[in-house]
Amino acid sequence: MTDENVEWEAPDHSYIDTFLQVRDKIVPVHGWQHRPDRMWCYVTPPGAATQPQGWKIHVSATPRSAQVVLTAVCRVLLEHRVAFKFARGLKQLRALLSIRMARGSGGKFITVYPDGPQQCAELLELLHEATEGMNGPAILSDRRYRPGSLVHYRYGGFSGSQQILDVDGSYAFMLVAPDGRWVPDERNAWYSPPAWAPAPLPDPEPARPASERGKSPVLLNDRFVVHEAIRHSNRGGVYRGRDQRTGGKVVIKEARPFVGAELDGTDARDYLRNEYQTLRALEPLGIAVRPIDLFDYQGHTFLAEEEVSGATLRAWVEEIVREEPGRTVPLPQVLDVAWRLVDTVAAVHDKGLVFRDLTPNNVMVTPEGELVVIDTEFVAVPGERVTRVQTLSYTPPEETTGPVRYPAPGPVADLYSVGATLFYLCTGVHPLIPPDGRVEDLAQLDGAPDGPPRGDDVPQRPYDERVRFLVHAVAADHAALHAFAPIVLGLLKHRPEERLPLPRVREMLGELRQGDSNARPLRLPTADRDRLLTDGWAQLVAGMTPDSPDALWPAPPVEGRVFDTLAVQAGSAGTLEVLRRGLQASADTRLHAALQTGLTWLDERADRAPRQLPGLYFGRAGTYWAMYEAAVDLGDEAVRQRSIERIKRLPVAWSNPDITHGVAGGGLAQLHLWRRTGDDELRERVLLSLDSVLAARAPDGLVWPVPASMGRGEGLTHYGFAHGVAGICTFLLSVSRELGRPDLLASAVAGGDFLLRMAREHGDGLRWPAAQPRDEAAKQPFDGVCWWCSGAPGIGTFLIRLWRATGDGRYLDAAHRAAVSTRDEKWFLGAGHCHGLAGNGEFLLDMAAATGETRYLEWAEEYATALYRLCALHEGRLVVLDETGAGMTYSYNIGMGGPVGFLHRLRHGGERWWMVDDFALAAQEER
Repeated sequence: MTDENVEWEAPDHSYIDTFLQVRDKIVPVHGWQHRPDRMWCYVTPPGAATQPQGWKIHVSATPRSAQVVLTAVCRVLLEHRVAFKFARGLKQLRALLSIRMARGSGGKFITVYPDGPQQCAELLELLHEATEGMNGPAILSDRRYRPGSLVHYRYGGFSGSQQILDVDGSYAFMLVAPDGRWVPDERNAWYSPPAWAPAPLPDPEPARPASERGKSPVLLNDRFVVHEAIRHSNRGGVYRGRDQRTGGKVVIKEARPFVGAELDGTDARDYLRNEYQTLRALEPLGIAVRPIDLFDYQGHTFLAEEEVSGATLRAWVEEIVREEPGRTVPLPQVLDVAWRLVDTVAAVHDKGLVFRDLTPNNVMVTPEGELVVIDTEFVAVPGERVTRVQTLSYTPPEETTGPVRYPAPGPVADLYSVGATLFYLCTGVHPLIPPDGRVEDLAQLDGAPDGPPRGDDVPQRPYDERVRFLVHAVAADHAALHAFAPIVLGLLKHRPEERLPLPRVREMLGELRQGDSNARPLRLPTADRDRLLTDGWAQLVAGMTPDSPDALWPAPPVEGRVFDTLAVQAGSAGTLEVLRRGLQASADTRLHAALQTGLTWLDERADRAPRQLPGLYFGRAGTYWAMYEAAVDLGDEAVRQRSIERIKRLPVAWSNPDITHGVAGGGLAQLHLWRRTGDDELRERVLLSLDSVLAARAPDGLVWPVPASMGRGEGLTHYGFAHGVAGICTFLLSVSRELGRPDLLASAVAGGDFLLRMAREHGDGLRWPAAQPRDEAAKQPFDGVCWWCSGAPGIGTFLIRLWRATGDGRYLDAAHRAAVSTRDEKWFLGAGHCHGLAGNGEFLLDMAAATGETRYLEWAEEYATALYRLCALHEGRLVVLDETGAGMTYSYNIGMGGPVGFLHRLRHGGERWWMVDDFALAAQEER
């Protein structure tokens, strides 16, 4: 069996053995170190002292060439005693080559850390000679050493140690300029070295002088004039253009060489060629976009096809749902499109083809209401060898496991995707059925041809029962799905042979009648809610990583950004509070031990950061709030006192006035601790924070624009709780009540009246834009988001408190209508607190607590039902997944901490977490 075949059969094949074989031949073992982690294997020579930044080298490869490339590169680097790292295995290399990999990171199989520019220049030539003629993609962030070479170079940091905490609460990679200034380490998808870093080699002359670039349009294949880029990805660009021969508008897709490469030599170019051939086969049917030309240019493959007016089915449904009161899709519109969808899929099957990746993104709706198939790159003939492709919610369960390369399935696989697409068409909701198993093994499925999740032998819940639960639960709010339920259930069967054939689906469409629009909401039994809560606590205990120097719970980057792992937002402080509340409710000794471990871990690291932000969520105010309360419950007087002293060192004069990042949040935390301790210094610090908040107001005294120091969003005025008027006015309201400042109540009333003027009616509910434009004359599209951080739930959180303070019924009415909009949102959200079910559900609990009306409690229970569908079994525990729907994280605002906290309050009552209130929700047994 060859090495290639070993890799073929073992998707997780490790390259570490390849390195060790070379190392043992080249150098003595003594002194050399190799340290693998989940992504990389780091190799350092004896006595190495790697510099913090400089010119580094990247070498690309494909799965076919990787072992040979690594062997050749290792020989050079070991002989020259140079530190380097490499992707530890085939799975990691596939990720680097994936079409979804960040453009600035794609293809970097090996990273080399030379000792200065001179050694860098020497190694560039040696590594090029060693790998010449081998295959690998271009690395977009770097300069290629020579045309066609695998060897690239760029200037940047050599480790993650050079970071600073920015004002947005995330760590930014930095470089040190010659004059000592910190400057961003820009990791762009193009070569962009700092001007002050002399290159190791003279820069080549550009093909076009800088003065000429952008002055004339790009002409491809002597025919297609490119006007603009629609989007860029690691695979390549998608562009709008014009066909000079016909004058027609075209869309041009690009596929870069070796992106998405596999062991059999296929890559993204093959997918694009397949799309062209598929579109040609479908052209006589008039159901797909018309192909115009397929051509190669500088090794890249391009497909030109006609530009079709309209929107993807996903965007078409989103627009209807956004505008329709009740967030529903009318049945007549669903029926019309459903007929066309079924006929389209049947026509493709009649051609002897299978979609393999049918989703609402792969079909367009024209202005005339016709359907047009697009993105046919993964269409195949059943049985031909293909790369597995998956899209979360739309891939049939039998297609989510197995080898990466395999025979294409038959049309029965598409039947599941048709059912999932009809579910979406009826509701605007993706029919997510998270697979049970070890959650960390789940792949993030997004239509990319990458490795599947790996199953294990743990018990799983019956799939068809879970589908029935989802359909019946969502159908209670969507009459179209209620009518379509028999069809959808018949298509989403777990066993492929049990799925409804398309002729039967046509018959059922002809028999379909209007569904019951007044179906009773499906309630989650109390025992299931309690299981979510107790299993959530158990997973928080099991998932702790107290031996890690960096994170008490795993804290992966969020959209490429690494946040403070001690904060509430994406760190451990909020999760510590969840443990503390759980211990109060259950007296579980495991929770007690975990709370003690977590408090000790935070206490040991709380003073290490040279810069700490004042915000309640992204800053450290919430951290010290949580640590104080945990120390009180554990009887740890020393940590209790240190928590007070630490919060006293946070800034009270700060440019950002908001709750999450700024001094309103810091002031709220200190107000809470003043109320708990009576410490006069804390009271004074609250007032200083208040002064900073008031000083940041716009001249009209009603709003707080985003300050220039924040960098992003400068000049915008946010309305919501996290970043804007609602949250800041809640702080003013709390200070007014607790410290006897009636003038602040007047300011809060002014803010409330302003928010009432900004509200927009949406059926029986109210919605708000997230922010107003920088320029009052500029048009700002109405986004109507409905999240705790921005939108009706957060604004309603303030308005119901303003009603309690004033008795003004206008605020109660607006808060109620915000709750109506919030209730309608439940099926469209992920689980998290920031912009998911947990934060919205907390507002509904506030409404129940403030008004005593049981309807809000019932609406919150509906949110628990919606939360249940976003769970998966992990080591026997039913755990809430994160916003990807395929992963598990632990923080309060974006992980499982917030959902567990919501379930705790729903069951056990109490005040709203991270607020200073004078009312609380009764525990379930007291209601």
